[in-house]
Amino acid sequence: MSLVRLVYASRSRLVEVDRRVELARILETARRLNAERHVTGFLMATPGGFAQILEGEAGAIAETYGRIMVDPRHDELRLLAQDVVEQRQFAGWAMAFAERDETTEFIFGLYGVSPDTEIFEQPLDVLLDLAGELANAKG
Repeated sequence: MSLVRLVYASRSRLVEVDRRVELARILETARRLNAERHVTGFLMATPGGFAQILEGEAGAIAETYGRIMVDPRHDELRLLAQDVVEQRQFAGWAMAFAERDETTEFIFGLYGVSPDTEIFEQPLDVLLDLAGELANAKG
């Protein structure tokens, strides 16, 4: 069984009035289903977009990404990478989460994610480094 890492970015279709409720729904569902399928990962969110790293067995990753592809909360989905990897980067989390807010603004800013430059627009290497930095900050 090979371990796969998939990275995607998308524009968010969440409206501000429902944003908190929808983010909570996304996380609850992702954590439950990912735990059942031994998928780990990290979801990053800004008001305008998402970027996510998923890790797990190829079939479980394909199934998970298939659900994301038809999720109406995502728009302009971009698959940035799908690679076989030696080990998980986010082994401790069924789905870690960070959003750009007052407490993470500095870290997001270090990687060029600002109100003017959305997470959706960032290249793969920036997203991987940002997720690693945010994961380290979470402890």
